[in-house]
Amino acid sequence: MATVSDPTNFSRDRTYVVSLVVHPDRTVTFRFVAPDAGEVQLHGLSSSARGTFIDPPKRMSQTDDGVWEITVGPVTPNIYRYNFLVDGAAVNDPNNSEVSQNERTLGNFVEVPGDSPVIYEIVDVPHGNVTMRWYMSSTLGVTRRVFVYTPPGYQDSDDRYPVLYLLHGTGGSEANWTVEGRANFILDNLIADGAALPMVVVMPYGRAYPQISRESGSIGFRENIELFEGDLLNSVIPEIEGNYRVLNDRDNRAIAGLSGGGGQSLAIGLGNLEVFGWIAGFSAAIRESEFDRVYGARLSGAPAPNLLWVGCGDLDHLYDVNRALLKWLEGKGVDHIAHLTGGGHDFQNWRPYLHDVAQRLFRPAAR
Repeated sequence: MATVSDPTNFSRDRTYVVSLVVHPDRTVTFRFVAPDAGEVQLHGLSSSARGTFIDPPKRMSQTDDGVWEITVGPVTPNIYRYNFLVDGAAVNDPNNSEVSQNERTLGNFVEVPGDSPVIYEIVDVPHGNVTMRWYMSSTLGVTRRVFVYTPPGYQDSDDRYPVLYLLHGTGGSEANWTVEGRANFILDNLIADGAALPMVVVMPYGRAYPQISRESGSIGFRENIELFEGDLLNSVIPEIEGNYRVLNDRDNRAIAGLSGGGGQSLAIGLGNLEVFGWIAGFSAAIRESEFDRVYGARLSGAPAPNLLWVGCGDLDHLYDVNRALLKWLEGKGVDHIAHLTGGGHDFQNWRPYLHDVAQRLFRPAAR
């Protein structure tokens, strides 16, 4: 049924629709109410999914009651982002509560299930907790929010845990790795299988706001990295180590991130090897001009990282610069793991990247 009446709603003339619907054959139906619109298109936002939701946006058909509708697929099982283009304006699906918490790009999620559990699926295993914590940033002079994952059993033991500082990308927020990335469920499943060690995961806000405006460029730009580095080292880490049972040496601290946060992870991690022993960049937003000036200068004389992991997909606009970084690391004789894959600049790659890296962290012989 396309429309649903709701006589209790204050807006008596509003038409409600059921959107979205994932069918057993993995086709997906989307609906949007816009009786006066000239054109509505389904716009996919997952670059790894070319040919599924995009390439190009797909025009929807209007029914007699003003509801625009389209069915696509069958769709390969995964989580996809989408929105609607209504006469050229990007809008969210008002009938889907799964919303991307990004600063810049409106989007909803649709999850198409497969025949067997996937790495991010909620299955019957012990689950950790994700909490929001507020702290005062001495670097930025404002109160900021951080998401903290504590592993299953944390509340029932006196153990101390290693820590992964996990960073979002440009335009994202501290909520992205849980809301869209499903990082907590990825860790739950790995820990339950014995494939990853129990760890605390800290997800801070990577834009140095208000000093760096939300309208500015990548969070991987040097000015933002330097300010965020101060916030991370001087406020976030002390806040975590003062309030959680965590280990506080370089062999038990890791930093990883995606896109702009990947650039932050590489710059901050390689620049503070006495603080972080484990470093990973997922589709890192980096610049060749900074390889020698930023990474090379700080690598000299510093302890070698226990893990330096660089991954990127071949549809990603950052693929070439990440390959250049890998070549540069080889030329410098820096031990590292290269993880070049298919796919684009989205969580369809970043979830598997986290899944791979989490299994390597805090273990001997990770290289």
